[in-house]
Amino acid sequence: MKRDEKKLIQGLSSGNRVSLSRLISIIESDPSAILRIFQSIKKVPNNVYTIGITGPPGAGKSTLTSQIIKKFREDGLTIGVIAVDPSSPFTGGAVLGDRIRMQEHTLDNSVFIRSLGSRGDFGGMSNSASGIVKLFDVFGMDIVIIETVGVGQTELDIIKIADCVVVTLVPEAGDGIQAMKAGLMEIGDIFVVNKSDRGGAEKLAREIDYMASLKKQISQRKTKVLIAQAENNIGIDEIIDEIKSFRKFEESNNSLSTKRSERKISEIDSLLNRKLKQELERIKDTDKVKKAIKELRDEKLEPDKVVELILNLLKKNK
Repeated sequence: MKRDEKKLIQGLSSGNRVSLSRLISIIESDPSAILRIFQSIKKVPNNVYTIGITGPPGAGKSTLTSQIIKKFREDGLTIGVIAVDPSSPFTGGAVLGDRIRMQEHTLDNSVFIRSLGSRGDFGGMSNSASGIVKLFDVFGMDIVIIETVGVGQTELDIIKIADCVVVTLVPEAGDGIQAMKAGLMEIGDIFVVNKSDRGGAEKLAREIDYMASLKKQISQRKTKVLIAQAENNIGIDEIIDEIKSFRKFEESNNSLSTKRSERKISEIDSLLNRKLKQELERIKDTDKVKKAIKELRDEKLEPDKVVELILNLLKKNK
């Protein structure tokens, strides 16, 4: 653990926004730092409630997120926002489009907005997102909102992080069948048909409601489909009420704590992958492996022999 990181962790626990910002930057630039940082944090409170906002590009996710922030702030809650933006093809950094659209909240010290580059990750999620949620938790945020890049066949990782997933759709984004193909029906806790002033909103809402009724229900709670116009602040109160109702329901029957426990178990794979990747990169930088790779280029060795060498070195270093 680096000395300046220890100071930043102390600042994080005391509510210092600069410390929070710098620790997020460290985790984003070096995902392996997640292990190092959280080994120094005695306990993550696990008090923060995480809401995922996902859906196809152009569904109005950022506008909806901004309106949700406003409503939660009226309740006096503190909010962290992770806006996962498309990455710049040149720098790998976030394009910052979402932070621009949420600029009305930037002067509010009870709201912390951070744009992250997806860096080409599947799931429209940054690798660092789960670690940043924990930082927000230690910082003392009440709510964390994660807005993803978009959604598609493999882009469903939000369910691995969020306590409540709000799927946002618009009529022209495709019919309910397309939503089902994309896997949205399986991950959505609440569905919002946004931009309802456009034609086809009621029809799409009925289709989604019907398909939601067919999916296997773990609980007895009916999945709600709501209609909204986020840009005009229409339907936002109903969305907030539904999020609160969903949270209350899952807390009352212990399913929220069960869900979080299962996520911790699944996080083992992610942490192992990070640790193994870090160790493998170190081994690949050794003279033995560099020599083997040179022989591979000279066609004196096959790739499987190099892999075998790396694995043997990994075993010796265990």
